Amino acid sequence: MAEKNHWNPRQYLTLQDIRTELDRFEAAYADGTLRTTGDWSAGQILDHCGRWIKGSIDGIDFRIPIVLRVLGRLIVKPLLGRVKMKPGVKQPPTALTDMDPQPGVSFEEGLALMRTQLDRIDAGEQMTSNSPLLGKMTHEKWMKLHLDHCRLHFGFIQCE
Repeated sequence: MAEKNHWNPRQYLTLQDIRTELDRFEAAYADGTLRTTGDWSAGQILDHCGRWIKGSIDGIDFRIPIVLRVLGRLIVKPLLGRVKMKPGVKQPPTALTDMDPQPGVSFEEGLALMRTQLDRIDAGEQMTSNSPLLGKMTHEKWMKLHLDHCRLHFGFIQCE
């Protein structure tokens, strides 16, 4: 599990902030100065965040236990945009990991997936698919969730 003391999150308020960060990561990668301080490579982090964005547009085809869905809808969903995600949360051993990155995903693959999803949103596609945890979601709620989700994971990508 990634250590919190090696986590350096930055605030993202818009998708343009994410694009700017992706450009920064790409420049550091080209210079050979990109590294991660967590358990996943930069490519895996980008792949993971990109998969969630894609799922919020196209739909996410797995279900989680009813107890977690109820807690998510009653407790987590009302806090979107007000409470920030923090590192160190372990998934239960039985958690579905369909949205976790595949081993060996390259930086280029993860970056391409992220940019493709951002392009789709910029072209007018809406993120309105149901969340497995939070249920019915508006585009605006998904936006808050993704900006914070990227803040969480991108905090483990360092450009030296």
